[in-house]
Amino acid sequence: MRDIGVIEIENKNICWSLCVSLFAMGLSLFILNTLVGFVVYYFDPTQSIYWHHLSPYCSVILIIIMLSSMLYECYVLRQGGHSLAQQLGARRLSLSESTPEEYSALNINQQLAERFLNTAPTLYVLPDEVGVNLLSAGFKAQDTVIILTWGALQNLDHTELYGLLAHAYQQILIGDTRYNTRLKILYSGLTSFSQIGSKVAKQGFKRHRANRLRHFATFYVAIGGMIWLLGSLGVLVTRLFKYMMLSGNTFKNDLATQQLMQSSANTHTLLRIDVHHAGSQIHSEYSESISHLCFANSLSPQSWLNIHPSIQQRIFELNPSLIQELQLDNLKKLRTQPLYSLFRSLEETDGEFSAPWTSPEPLPLLRLSPISFAIKDAIKPLNPERRSNMPRPELLERAMQTATGSREVMVAILMIRQYREFIPADAEVSRAIVDALLHLDGRVHIAIFLDACQQMGTLPKTIARQFLTKLAKIIQEDGEIGLLDALLLERVKAHLALLPEQCPTALTEVKPQIVRLVDALLHVQQINSDNQMQVREQILARILTTKELQQFEEVSDEPLDLAEILNDIAGLLLRERLSILGIAEICLWHDRVITQDELDVLELLYWRLGFDTYEIIEQMQKKNSLMIV
Repeated sequence: MRDIGVIEIENKNICWSLCVSLFAMGLSLFILNTLVGFVVYYFDPTQSIYWHHLSPYCSVILIIIMLSSMLYECYVLRQGGHSLAQQLGARRLSLSESTPEEYSALNINQQLAERFLNTAPTLYVLPDEVGVNLLSAGFKAQDTVIILTWGALQNLDHTELYGLLAHAYQQILIGDTRYNTRLKILYSGLTSFSQIGSKVAKQGFKRHRANRLRHFATFYVAIGGMIWLLGSLGVLVTRLFKYMMLSGNTFKNDLATQQLMQSSANTHTLLRIDVHHAGSQIHSEYSESISHLCFANSLSPQSWLNIHPSIQQRIFELNPSLIQELQLDNLKKLRTQPLYSLFRSLEETDGEFSAPWTSPEPLPLLRLSPISFAIKDAIKPLNPERRSNMPRPELLERAMQTATGSREVMVAILMIRQYREFIPADAEVSRAIVDALLHLDGRVHIAIFLDACQQMGTLPKTIARQFLTKLAKIIQEDGEIGLLDALLLERVKAHLALLPEQCPTALTEVKPQIVRLVDALLHVQQINSDNQMQVREQILARILTTKELQQFEEVSDEPLDLAEILNDIAGLLLRERLSILGIAEICLWHDRVITQDELDVLELLYWRLGFDTYEIIEQMQKKNSLMIV
């Protein structure tokens, strides 16, 4: 009964859309006939502008062209979504011949199909489109397809790709895919002129094998431009009616997808598109006709009457609290937000909002000299297994059996790292614990800290924030902070569930943060200042342009928040994070024996950027020919 009701609603929508389409075609005919009437009136003032001796010919020719376009579109889409994919020049994905990114998309598609549908839609990819987008099309389960852009496969991680495909599944389930595919046929008569013009103009930009421009290239471009200009009226009318009919569906589909999947994967996808340099735009002569089939705007953001709202508006609707974490320029773009949507009741936002923990002011400077123990116990890193199994004083074992004692051990270790030779008399920590730690090999302290972090238990949010603030004040007591201490604090935040939500970031936007991270890595090393600057130049030359190198020629002495820097870098693409870590390994650790502090930094840095650390530590030990004690 539910399927019958859905079909009846779809039929009503199609009838309504057919009426609107006929009205749009009639409006286009009237406007074009009137424009021709102005020309006729100029030469023959006795003729009426609205109906003249050329009106019958113009009307018949335009109706024939429009009806022919619709019939041709019906023929082209006779196989549903597969025909549309062929029309767009998409390539079908298969498990036997797939890249890792394509394989991941196929696996997600199969998982979603097993959960919601009996038959998995066929996946296609548009190989020449760098924007992040997706469209679904088809009439029946057998001919329904999902077409991804190349940019979506290359730039989305597993969670983001899951959110993108989930949105397509939601549209398939509620019948929007069938409805939108039929709309494409109904409005094809109005967009055919612009498509023909774009195809003709593209011929002027094609090249021969000898890399010479095609003859009459200018002629093709001029004729194509004129045809496109004639068809621009139909495009404008189509946009107007699509905007009136479909502009409110995007917010509904986003919320429905979030409820259907019971996750925020859709929000992550939108955040990634927001920072992507090409956005969601599709550069094709068919981008106008498929705009309502897409996940996000397939046209330029500056285009009039876009069916889909801006990415920032969609993020705001899904999760208003994320606005506080976006950059200031993104907030300025929300000035166009409808006034009523900005004033939300407390009941709507209270459950979603959670203020992130922030580092205490004033912010510290970057520590220029690393905190280290005596050379005899700092150069040789311990074997991880032996390090974790080394005997510890009974006092420490008893303290770490309770959550309170574990937190006190963590405080003591950070104090020792800061003061080493002198612990303040008024320090709120057991002197016995400090003495027990001082009698141990300093290379074991970080292992004890991480074990204590596991044993500290859960805390109420308010107390957890106070504890984090206490640790942060210890590690920046002298107004400076090192990378290892900041990474240890990040580990504590993760155990207390206070690690900020990872927001996708663009490489061009976080280059200053990457430079700061490189500086922080250099100051962990046991090398002199001259060599540090040489290594710094080698690293930055792999990341920055020549102009940017001049901008970051000197190490900055401004206050910084290493936690914020790490969070920004963690939002980069997978290959960009791997590239940064690879550069750090090659330039910092490939030609010398790694110290225990450096190995700890490497392990925690890989963890913070979202990678498994066990295998990489083993590889670094073999790669550097470490002296294992």
